[in-house]
Amino acid sequence: MTTYRRIDAVGKTIGILRHLADQKEPVSATDVARAVEMPAGTVMCHLVTLEDERMVRRIGEYWELSDGLAVFWARRKANLESGIERMKIDLINLGVEHG
Repeated sequence: MTTYRRIDAVGKTIGILRHLADQKEPVSATDVARAVEMPAGTVMCHLVTLEDERMVRRIGEYWELSDGLAVFWARRKANLESGIERMKIDLINLGVEHG
């Protein structure tokens, strides 16, 4: 079995996103940096990249999650729902009743 290395930058980004997700209101990049124990410049590089992809949004000097992340959830949900429908059709075609 191959062991793959973890990418530090991805871990940092996830840490930032998780911190923002836990906040009830937008927070400053300085607050994020302090919370995730990273330099403010590093946090800003991650935030502006996430902003470009609509994962976070800036409100003045503050940051919060954006709707971009909801797209992933919505696609996952839609895929699961369509999978359920396909399985129901397969069950019908097999002559198996379902509830």
